[in-house]
Amino acid sequence: MDLLSLEKWTSIDDCSIINYFSEFYDELLILKTCNRFEIYIVPKKDPSEVINSLFLKYGKARILYDMDAVRHIIEVSSGMDSMIPGEHDIQRQVKEALNSSIKNNISGKILNYVFMNALNISKIIRSETKIGNGITSIPQAAVRILNENMKSGNVGLIGTGKVAHSVLKYLSDGDEHYQITVFGRNMEKLGNIKNEYHVMINHIENIFSEISEFDAIISAITVQEPILRGKDFVSKKPSLIIDLGNPRNIENLNDRKYIDLEYIKSYVERNIIKRKDEMIKADKIIDEKILRIENKILSMEIEEIIQRLFERANKIKEEEIKKSIKILGEDSREMLEIYGNSLIKKIYSNLINNLKSRAKNLTEEEIELIKGLLGE
Repeated sequence: MDLLSLEKWTSIDDCSIINYFSEFYDELLILKTCNRFEIYIVPKKDPSEVINSLFLKYGKARILYDMDAVRHIIEVSSGMDSMIPGEHDIQRQVKEALNSSIKNNISGKILNYVFMNALNISKIIRSETKIGNGITSIPQAAVRILNENMKSGNVGLIGTGKVAHSVLKYLSDGDEHYQITVFGRNMEKLGNIKNEYHVMINHIENIFSEISEFDAIISAITVQEPILRGKDFVSKKPSLIIDLGNPRNIENLNDRKYIDLEYIKSYVERNIIKRKDEMIKADKIIDEKILRIENKILSMEIEEIIQRLFERANKIKEEEIKKSIKILGEDSREMLEIYGNSLIKKIYSNLINNLKSRAKNLTEEEIELIKGLLGE
């Protein structure tokens, strides 16, 4: 997903996305991170029309609604599909996305089952492989780059969010000696950061007058336009800029070292080579686990079809009983109920038994065909 499309998609609020798909989904889950935007759907009818319309408006995005989504979310949760393989923070982000969808009542038993299993499998992969060794996050890579360029000096960190906290954690874990000042808008958050990491703090409005005091600037905030531009740099300091924003927080300058997310991606490619054997091991673990999940999903879809079948039959039964009572009287209700239930059971018993017995052997296409024949 290119940065422009990512910026457009992440600017859409969740309610609008839900409304776009309101006629097309039974279950829906939105996964948003600093460099990822994905929508997972259990469709009640083909959503390709609305998807194509959204692609034209906002650019391409990952919108998943078939069995490919199962393997994909396992790879995402495990850090195998991250900018930095083995990234730890993605597990938390996937869990938060799941909890949010449950809270908003837009996911259901299928997506909840898939995502909970993805998180469990990701824990197995991380415990049985070394995929999480070495550089595993963008903040960690940023601090590694800082360490390689300078072992001491004044560092300004712009931001008080999760990424900034991660940067501070890695800075405090190292042996290098930096004087760190954190800039932000919320003084309460800045106060908490000061107490936790023993750093200096300052309001973000003061960054413009004090920027020349720093040897390096790390920026990790969400803004639509760069907060710092070329005109704000009036001296050779800071000589190093690490911009973790998407979109960019700081205008790219040619007279000093500038690091952005694309640079970090290329930086960690060397680290990826070391993990290729671990990725193969992780793939084997997924291969062992995924068939059970896919079979369970097929079984759940068959159960859903059967449930809707009975709901429709019972609705028709109740409508016909009402008509009959007008002729036969209220005393006939019990007999009509017994007769109606018996009739439904006899009509559908063979169909239901066949669906259940053949569920594991049905393909996605065959299930969709069954839904279509039943008007699902």
